[in-house]
Order: sequence, then structure tokens, then C-alpha cells
Amino acid sequence: MSVSRLGALSVDVADLDSWRYLLVDLLGLEARPRTSDDEPLLIRLDEHHHRIALHPAAQDRIRRITWEVDSPEQLHTLADRVRAEGVEVEWVPTGDPETRSAVAAFRFDDADGFPNEICFGPTMDHLPLARGGLISGFVTGELGLGHVVLMCKNYPAAVDFYTRVLGFRLSDYIVWDGADATFLHCNPRHHSLALMNECFNFRGGDFNHLMIEVASLDDVGRAYDRINAAGIDLKMTFGRHTNDGVTSFYVATPSGFGIEIGYGGDLVDDRWVVKTYRSPSRWGHEPQKAGRP
Repeated sequence: MSVSRLGALSVDVADLDSWRYLLVDLLGLEARPRTSDDEPLLIRLDEHHHRIALHPAAQDRIRRITWEVDSPEQLHTLADRVRAEGVEVEWVPTGDPETRSAVAAFRFDDADGFPNEICFGPTMDHLPLARGGLISGFVTGELGLGHVVLMCKNYPAAVDFYTRVLGFRLSDYIVWDGADATFLHCNPRHHSLALMNECFNFRGGDFNHLMIEVASLDDVGRAYDRINAAGIDLKMTFGRHTNDGVTSFYVATPSGFGIEIGYGGDLVDDRWVVKTYRSPSRWGHEPQKAGRP
């Protein structure tokens, strides 16, 4: 029994205007209306009420990584497993049924301090998503929001926790230039989670990036052109990964971590064979800053 998919990402942000410029003005994503400056900026990608929540704050930090399960039984089983590891579990007050964000949920911090939430029954929005923007659509549904990559102080222990306790399953490995990465799936998406050792000036507890998968390669190209024309820093240039086949680029967010915008990810099935790769990219994906010294 495991989590079923990545549901949402919530971030405390010090520069909400820059975030809005990146996601809404440049990439054309739909933002829910705000009634006050204290409210979060909520970003829609699909029928979910929101997939990204940006909370105004004095400092940037990951506020919550939300995972979804498909039944109350799964939710309670995972809560019991986490608690059995000596990790404190907090059940989330869900409030009135007409205003709650999920039927039930619990939260905990992992050994590296990443704030996880596991929920059942997330709220959907019956109104259609606004179309006609830069990106034609997103690959979500049963595959979830995309994937996250987390940096770990005790990397083997983190892999053990997320596989043994939360039920993630192994997809493959990439080992290169002092970096060691394990890729884990919880549905047919090649990976919803990747864990890495401390490397490339990242320390345990650092959030590396969020990946969102778009509906076409043209979506990636158009977004890449728009980001470059605006002089937004890149984490990595246009390229294609070795292990999951995704063609993508990484844009630097105002909070410092990356967002990978990609297309064409492989799907895992019962015939999948675990492999180890010695490079993360078949071509491209060069570390680079575009448009700024």
C-alpha cells in the first residue's frame, strides 16, 4: 500500500509579484481570484481546485508537499506506518464540507524536514480551466501533478523511509559526478519522487525542483522561448533525460528552486526493468543562466 500520486505543492514566498509574473504573465497559467493581499495565490492546471499554492511570507520555504491516496483505509494505514517510525503525525482539521480542501488528511515532517501531507478526497472545481494560453494542457489525472526532487542528508535512510513506509517503488538510478539519485514511482508516471545525496552545493533539506508535464513538445518550446525572451534565469537548458525520456528545461523560480517544464515521460508497467545511468541527460540540460550576468 502506498501513496497514489503527487497532489499539490505549497510554498511560502517572499516575492509574490515575481512568482505571479513567472507563472501567470509569462507561462499563462490560471490563477484563482484573491480577495486580500494575505491570501495565497492559487494556481490551477486541471480540474483540481489548485495544484500550486503560493503564500505571502517573510522568507521562502516549502510549506507543504501534498500526496494523495484513493481510500480512507490507505490514509489510515500510512498514518499508522509513519507513526510506527517514531514520527509525529498531525491530523488536519478539514472543516465544513463546503469549504474543506480534502475529506481527510494528515501531516508530518520527514528526517530532512520536508513537510509532507497525505490526503484523501481532494476538492475538484467543476468550472472548466481557462484555455488559450501559452501551454495547451498538462499531463495529470491518475499520474498526479508531476514530480518533486528532494536533497537528503542521510540519503540511504530517506530511500528506505519512502519505499518501506510510504510504499514508493523503484524506477531506476542515475549516478554521476558525485551525485547519486534514486527515482521512485507510485503510479505509471516514471517517477513522482526522486531522492538525492548532498551534492552540487545542495544540502539535506534543500528542495531541488518541481516538474510539471505539458501536453506537447511545442508547449515546452514555446515556454522556453518566452522564458529566454524575458531574461529569466535557467537552472538547465533544453535537453532530454536518459532515464524517463522527458524533453524539458528548468527555470529558476523567485524562491530559488527550479521548475522543470517537460514532455514525453515514459510510463512504468509490470515489464519495467530497473537500470542505472551514468548521466542524467542524453543531450542538453547544461547548467546555465540566460539573459543575466
